[in-house]
Amino acid sequence: MCHNKGRGTRRRVRLVKAHEKHRGSKTMKKGFTLVELLTVIAIIAILAAIIFPVAGTVRENARRSRCSSNLSQIFVALESYKQDFNAYPPVLGAYAVDRNGALTCNQNAAVPFNAPVVPRPLGNYLKNDEIFLCPNNPVDDKRLITAAFYPAGHALAGQQVRLDPINSNSPVVCFYRFDSYDIGRHPDGSYELHYTLFWANQALNLEENRRNGGLTQYGLGYFDNPPGPKASDTPRQLGYRRPDPTTVVTWCSYHRSYSGNQPVRAKNDLVLFLNGSVKSMDSAEMFQLPYHMRP
Repeated sequence: MCHNKGRGTRRRVRLVKAHEKHRGSKTMKKGFTLVELLTVIAIIAILAAIIFPVAGTVRENARRSRCSSNLSQIFVALESYKQDFNAYPPVLGAYAVDRNGALTCNQNAAVPFNAPVVPRPLGNYLKNDEIFLCPNNPVDDKRLITAAFYPAGHALAGQQVRLDPINSNSPVVCFYRFDSYDIGRHPDGSYELHYTLFWANQALNLEENRRNGGLTQYGLGYFDNPPGPKASDTPRQLGYRRPDPTTVVTWCSYHRSYSGNQPVRAKNDLVLFLNGSVKSMDSAEMFQLPYHMRP
C-alpha cells in the first residue's frame, strides 16, 4: 500500500511539472518577436520625428508672438513720448550708466538696467522693463553691458555708436545686452545698433530713389557734409519733425537662423514701422539694408 502511495505521489509531481511546462510554453508564445519589436521602435521614431519639430515650431511661434507684442507696446509708448516732447527719444531702453548716472562702458561700474538712477525715456510709458526682452535673447541679466556699432545700411556702418554721432569727440555709449530692441547680437558676439534717429547719406538716398521706382529725387543726406538735416534728404528717418509712416523704428533679430556669420534667407526678423505695424521681413535683406525696408 505504501508502494502504491509513493507511485501516486510521483505521478502527481509529474503532472504538476507537465502543467508548469505547458504554462511556461504558453507564456513564451505571448512575448514579442524581434520583428514586432523593431516595428514598434520604427513607429515610435517616426512619431517623434513628426511631433518634435511641430512642438519646436509651436514654441517659436509663441516667442514670436510675445516679441511682436513687445514691439507693439514700445510703439504705443514711443508715440506717447512724441506727443509729450514733440520728438522721439535718442534711445528706446537706456544707455549704460554708473551709480552717479554718468555714461559708462565699464562693466564693473555699470548699474543694472532697472536701477533708479538709469534714465529710461520710455520708463513712464511702459508697465515693466521685461518688454525690452525678446524671449529668444540668451542674455536676461540686466547688469551686462556692451558697446555697439552702426549696422550695414547706415551712413556710419561699422563705427562705434557715440552719444552725438556727428561728433567724433563725443563719448562712446554702451547698451544693456538685455535690451533686445535698441541693439541686436551677431553670431561673433558683437552687437549692432537698430534704433536710430538718422541713417542716410547720398549713396543710401540713391538706393531709396531706386526702390521708389524713380518717383523720388533724394540727394544729400543727414550725414553728408555738412552733417545735419537737409531738405534733399529722405523723410524716412525718426529725427525729422514729420517722418514718413513707412519709417523703420527698430527690429528684432533674435529669431534669425545663421549660416556662419550670414543670416539664412527667410522672413524671420520682426520689424516695427512708424505706422504701428510689426512685419516679418527677410533676415538677409535686413542684414544689408535694414532702413530701406517698407511695411
